[in-house]
Amino acid sequence: MNSAASYYLGRVEVNPLEHTLVCDEVSISLQPKFIELLCYLAEQQPELLTRQQIIDHVWDGNSYVGEKALTNAIWHLRKAFKELDSEQEYIETVRKSGYRLLVEPVYNEPSSQIFLQISSRQLLWFSLIFCALLALTLGWYFWPTPQEKVYQSPELITQYPGRELFPSISNDGRYLVYSWRQMDRQVDLYRKDLFQPDLKHTKLTHTPGSESRSVWAHDDSKLFYYRRIGSRCEVVGVNLNDFHITKVGECASNAPSDVAVSPDGKLLAYIGVDPENPIRGVYLKKLDSEQPAKRIRCNNCEPGESEAVTFGPKGRRLAISRNLNHGNEDIFIYDLQSQTEQRVVTGLPDIRGLAWQPNSEKIVFSTVMHGNRHGYELDLQTNEQVNLNVEGFSYPAFDVNGNLYYHDWKIDTSIMRLELDSDVAASPFPLIQSEFNFRFPDYSEAAEKLAFISNESGFDEIWVAGLDGTERRQLTQLQFHAHNPVWSLDGKKIAFTANNGQESRLYVLDVLTSQLTQVNSELNYYGKARWSQDNKALYSVSSGDVYRIDIASGATRRITNGSHAVEIAHNQLIVYKRGSGFWQVNLNGEVVDEALLIEDLALANSTGWHVTNEGIYYFKVRGYDYRLSFYDFNNKQDKDVLRVPERAFSRSRGMSFVPSKQWLLFTGYESPQVDIKRMRKDFN
Repeated sequence: MNSAASYYLGRVEVNPLEHTLVCDEVSISLQPKFIELLCYLAEQQPELLTRQQIIDHVWDGNSYVGEKALTNAIWHLRKAFKELDSEQEYIETVRKSGYRLLVEPVYNEPSSQIFLQISSRQLLWFSLIFCALLALTLGWYFWPTPQEKVYQSPELITQYPGRELFPSISNDGRYLVYSWRQMDRQVDLYRKDLFQPDLKHTKLTHTPGSESRSVWAHDDSKLFYYRRIGSRCEVVGVNLNDFHITKVGECASNAPSDVAVSPDGKLLAYIGVDPENPIRGVYLKKLDSEQPAKRIRCNNCEPGESEAVTFGPKGRRLAISRNLNHGNEDIFIYDLQSQTEQRVVTGLPDIRGLAWQPNSEKIVFSTVMHGNRHGYELDLQTNEQVNLNVEGFSYPAFDVNGNLYYHDWKIDTSIMRLELDSDVAASPFPLIQSEFNFRFPDYSEAAEKLAFISNESGFDEIWVAGLDGTERRQLTQLQFHAHNPVWSLDGKKIAFTANNGQESRLYVLDVLTSQLTQVNSELNYYGKARWSQDNKALYSVSSGDVYRIDIASGATRRITNGSHAVEIAHNQLIVYKRGSGFWQVNLNGEVVDEALLIEDLALANSTGWHVTNEGIYYFKVRGYDYRLSFYDFNNKQDKDVLRVPERAFSRSRGMSFVPSKQWLLFTGYESPQVDIKRMRKDFN
């Protein structure tokens, strides 16, 4: 096929040279890459092409760019075809497989052109062969040996029902320890013999708590890990000979944690808290001393909540990931001797684990980008960052030989509905579901539309749809991370938060005019926003305080401390304060009156609740026990509405209510199956 020649797909003419699609004198211009993708699909029609095949051909195998660009290109092609010929489906998406062109291309090329084309191709091939032979001859002694892949393809290590999480490998390479989360069962640590993989794994912990995030002692005689029992979180060590347990320190019960042991086995590092400092930081414990752990000091550290930690090869440095005040999570290298740190990775929305490659200057980390998890390797000497091209890559760990383990987290999200007034007990039902992720639902009775976040275009953008899931429409094209869409009370505007990799932002979108306005204020971070009753202001949380932000001027007013706030009447708010419950807050001019409304319900997430006229729906999580619950304003009692399997809903990705149908909407996980995989290192 001549890639420059035009051809027809049904009624639509494709002109590769002009990058256009034409039908009935209507022409749509597209980006060259979109046309190149379409031509490749046409060349291979009717074959099903995998995403990787397309990325290799169109984006030269650059998965970092291609993953998002492919999804974006398919979306734009579909949109263009729909505008030109709405009755014909042109591109088929095969879930978890790839894409196929459904319409056979028709080429109209003169025979002389074909002859010339073939002749020129033959000449080109002869030239290429000659040049290749010449290059081989001249460069035999000078051409460098091509570098092989660093890691082999992933291989499955565990495959049990439920989720196997947070791999940790013994220093002799024989045992793998992980946290196994089964449906409706306690979370415990299990050990698998990698030298005898057919043997059944053994249970290591037998307490009422939930155990996870383990690390081995240098001589493999002990295991250090986190244990959560109720509202308590402890860092403990267990002797694997007599299973005696010793408490090492304290940690946050409702936030991520991590543990690491230095290469010489003398130091334990963990993410913890103490009575004088509730902000998560890194603590060091000398394992040959009875002295308690001490929080590391830092002369130039940027404040924030630490989440992950790992030792460098000689134990003199730490790699630390930290959530910063503006909403990003960055990676720092901390020097234990100078007590200073250097930022090496910045602008990531969320990091899910990091590990330092043995005897090297490279770290590997996982990050969540537009609803999916990906792995990257960073060379600390060259600052070169390489995409590992492994989707689902989470919480990496190395063995002493440099083989890389991780848990494979690929769980799709959908918008779910629960019918509250059904005569027969109902289970959640998918409202919007496809190969893409849908999150953060918010319904407007006035607009009769559902707003949500989707990565259908390749980026987390704002979308709207009808309650039946049809008439889906993308409203933003920011091409970075949007979150928490919330309708104004009149159904005309949507407020949402976003992060461009540098800062937290607050936006207001006029749905009718598509005008997008950034709300500029003195705050450097914006939590999920809620509208005032007059639609002129927004309530948002920054650094543990609730603020009222005037949309027009950006002027802010601190109201009270808290985690999330909803204005239920003019100048009357319900504020959730973690640790003390729900409060009613009345604004009387400059005076703020507060009264305890509901004692702490121990919410699963500070934004995981929705106020109605009758009460408050909220997410309740107790270990593996996941429930949707309701607090009744009249009888001042709370009751469970529905118990669901573990991870059936997302605690932090939105809850909404549809009064006319008595539906509760939330973000649901489709298939909570997670396994541990290994990528063997190819060379040292």
